[in-house]
Amino acid sequence: MAEYRVPEFTAEQRAAAALQMLVPLPDRQWGLVSALVCQHGVSRTRLYELRDQAWDALVAALQPQPVGRPAQTTPLSVDKACIDRTIATLPLLKGSVRDVRLGLELILGVTRSVGYVSQALTIAGEQATEHNLAIRVPLPILGEADEIFQGRQPCLTVVDGRSFLVVNLTPAASRDGTTWGVTFLDLVQRGIQFHDLACDGGTGLRAGVREAELLIPLRPDLFHLLQDAQRLTRRLEGAAYRALETAERARQAELEARGLLRRRGPRLKLKVPLPAAECAEAVAIARADNWEWLVREVRQALEPITPAHRLVSVGESQATVETAVALLKELAHPDITLFADDLQKKTPELLAPLAWVEQQLTPLLTGLDADTQAFILWAWQHRHALNLHIDTDIPEALRSLVRTVWETLGLFHRSSSLAESLHSWLRPYLQIHRGMPKWLLPLLQLFWNHHRFERGKRAGSRPLELAGVKDAPSLAAMLGQLFGPKAAAQPI
Repeated sequence: MAEYRVPEFTAEQRAAAALQMLVPLPDRQWGLVSALVCQHGVSRTRLYELRDQAWDALVAALQPQPVGRPAQTTPLSVDKACIDRTIATLPLLKGSVRDVRLGLELILGVTRSVGYVSQALTIAGEQATEHNLAIRVPLPILGEADEIFQGRQPCLTVVDGRSFLVVNLTPAASRDGTTWGVTFLDLVQRGIQFHDLACDGGTGLRAGVREAELLIPLRPDLFHLLQDAQRLTRRLEGAAYRALETAERARQAELEARGLLRRRGPRLKLKVPLPAAECAEAVAIARADNWEWLVREVRQALEPITPAHRLVSVGESQATVETAVALLKELAHPDITLFADDLQKKTPELLAPLAWVEQQLTPLLTGLDADTQAFILWAWQHRHALNLHIDTDIPEALRSLVRTVWETLGLFHRSSSLAESLHSWLRPYLQIHRGMPKWLLPLLQLFWNHHRFERGKRAGSRPLELAGVKDAPSLAAMLGQLFGPKAAAQPI
């Protein structure tokens, strides 16, 4: 039997045959296809397939390409080793541009220049800025305004006291009334509605509210007042302990001098006579105790609900605060007197939120028996701790009323504590970068508004959701959208 064997058709031969087949018919040598069939031992159909494949390859190769370095794709195997390496690496990175560059190398195994990282962050910051400005908050916000400084440059912060949404986070050349006024006008133009605004005693901030002609209640910042009280409490407690130690040393010295106490070492020397030391001890302890008691009374008087679960009476609260101010001044301590003067000056503003709550809720609660009123107010106070829900845990006959009461109490607002909490989160980032790069604050604002709270009464929710924004992208999805059309031409 004869042996049949197809001659080898190498890649070089296929390429040469395809090039010849690509020559148009008018210019092609007559009988070329037949000659190639005989030369290589292949069919005419195979030669025409080679022609079509070569044409498609040429068209693909000659397509316009993006400018810059060609894109590179490196497969990444996310196995246990990769995860463990990432876990060990991330805590070591502080977040600077050079740390980002190092993280790319250690985690992903890719190397990029500082310039490349800076450019990518600039693009991300621009995209984040556009997104932040496009957010429309449907609910009125409980505004909390404050400033945080990096060096001498202020950053103007406005957050929602209900949802913890950051609505403004911008560096500024100044914190005067004009700068704050322009900031408030920009927020209003973006559709932000203020229910009220809590701020500290900063003159620029308050002037900004006036210049912007915001017709909203301006709430005093109880948070800073209580902070001052806590610092003074620590000083008074320290003074009491020092007075106690001095008096105890004097008592021991007295006993030693009378031969009623034996101890090793040299005799105790008195700096203060025993009667004077014991008198100072009694005064210091009494002053610290009375101070703490009076501050607790003031703090409770400014709450909308009494310990007996009754709606606060503004008249009674005012009487309590005025009495406390008078008693504080009787303690005859310069720091306590300054605090009492400050409290007295701020009393009308501190009582204003209570007056609003009383005005809103009194008509609703009138006619209910005392126990029912107490139940509604008690349930609101413990709703988070007990995970209470109106539709499941409140009697059906009371649900409509309870919903209105709770919504009203939820608008009770007189502190900028959330702004201060945000600043404590921001401060390390500002210190690491030693300033405010243009891309940094927009990215931080985007991250904060899209992240989910892990603890506290807001656990499981994102600020955007709590602010009433529907269908807001997740944090992961939002980060994936940062490099949109503007960044599409950038090589990986």
